[in-house]
Amino acid sequence: MILSGILHSSLGGFMVIRGVAPLGDLARCSRFDPAYQRNLIDTHKAEIERFLADRQFLFFPEVVLSASLRFDFDKARGRAVDPLGDLFTGKGFVSNVNGLKITVQSTKLPKALETVGGTNAPTLVYLELPDAEMDADDAVKLFRIDGNHRLSAAKDVKAGEATYRLETPFCIVLHQDPTLARQFEKVVFHNINAKQIPLTSEENLRLILEEGDGSLFKDADLVSNPSLGPAYLMARKLLPEFDVRFLSGLAKHFANKHTLALGLSQFLMARDEALGRAATAEEIAGLIGPVREALKRTNTMYEGDHHKQLREAGCHGVLTAAVHFAYKNGGAQLPAFARWVTSNRIDRLTPSGTTRGLGYHYHLGQTQAVDAASLVEVFESILKARSREVFVSMEFGKHTDAVYKAIEKAITRLNEKHKLKQLGLALKPIRIDRVIKGHSYTINDEILNVIDGSGLLIADLTQGNKNVYHEVGYMMGLNKGRGGSQDNFILIADQAKLAGDSAIGFNLRAWQQLRFSDTSSLEDDLIEAMEEFFKLKPED
Repeated sequence: MILSGILHSSLGGFMVIRGVAPLGDLARCSRFDPAYQRNLIDTHKAEIERFLADRQFLFFPEVVLSASLRFDFDKARGRAVDPLGDLFTGKGFVSNVNGLKITVQSTKLPKALETVGGTNAPTLVYLELPDAEMDADDAVKLFRIDGNHRLSAAKDVKAGEATYRLETPFCIVLHQDPTLARQFEKVVFHNINAKQIPLTSEENLRLILEEGDGSLFKDADLVSNPSLGPAYLMARKLLPEFDVRFLSGLAKHFANKHTLALGLSQFLMARDEALGRAATAEEIAGLIGPVREALKRTNTMYEGDHHKQLREAGCHGVLTAAVHFAYKNGGAQLPAFARWVTSNRIDRLTPSGTTRGLGYHYHLGQTQAVDAASLVEVFESILKARSREVFVSMEFGKHTDAVYKAIEKAITRLNEKHKLKQLGLALKPIRIDRVIKGHSYTINDEILNVIDGSGLLIADLTQGNKNVYHEVGYMMGLNKGRGGSQDNFILIADQAKLAGDSAIGFNLRAWQQLRFSDTSSLEDDLIEAMEEFFKLKPED
């Protein structure tokens, strides 16, 4: 295999060959050194493969290779050999160790240019590697300093394929001393990969998502491009919605609004079936409205007095999870998520304080370091567990122990009857006096949070306890705010201890109540009511 180029000195006095060759040839005649280079990153290699296949705006800097001009001077038999010096004087070089050969051809400037260019005519060189054993493990090859992913992407292409023939710029640094060559390769690899500052995701996405005159991609291009896709178009359409005049609670998050727009779009499209099916510009544009409303709900949450930490953290991962719950089911779960975030100090998570999910893209920006998917998964698992909790609202004391035991026994019998424990779906009674001692307690945020997360509330109206009425009213208010039906509570009352219907407060008098005269009948009636609510009865 022969590579041709121009011989000249580079920065630091190194002798180099610069030229252009088919990408496949460069991939075939070079290898990377695992002693100091990182292993291939599959996602990045796949991105390069798509980039090469796309062909549009196909350009990248030269790949940097290294060649050692090995020579056994003991075999020279007195012949003076200076590998680099001989190249400089035009003699060329032939290795007596591995057959690598460099031929030098001097050129002259046209006479018309000699007066202005002097003797700066380029020196052409031809570097020849033994071709017969190029694919063997011990073949003579150049070493890759920069461009390993680009060259590896062409590893398996055939000589006749278009990707193989892509004309690729290269720079081959020539070394005479093998030890110095190894040192040079390591130092330059470090300098190229550690001292440069790549584009952050925000800077990169600003170029991709820009629209209007001079934009890189039209709407249809974003959707059809295999390296991009519908989420990029949705991100472009969301950007105008990120207006601090209307979403002031999210202002700090908009400092990296392009990154936020794409991350949010990708997450929502992966989680929601309707969004995930959107594949055209028209379909995506039609779905922006509901997402806009979800952003408004989330902004209202962030602007709350208790959420200063959320506003100041500017964490995209937490915000993305919040928008997900604001979008899902019309935002029914958003208030509960907001309380969970605050009570578990998740609102104090900041991008700079977390590292999960960064991977090797640490330099791309830390705004998504908090993993939205993990937050959603954990909270939904908590919701699922809480939905099996039955909040018991009653006046607690010795005079009500028999009623509570009946409720507890009804739940136990229901679990056994339908084998709910074995299925991981066992119902669990929650009585707040285990946390707040005594039958006279103050309604606080902790109690309201437990009620909000419970799947069912059983309220004993017998004693006319004010807290019981408060808790029932709170559950009814939650249902109304969510747009749900008022069917997730069971009202019970001891018929013998009531002085007529007037003993029940006016606001609840019209609601159906489960009246009982003994605890045995209460158990049976509760089992039937809970079977109905949790849909445990077999269909007719």
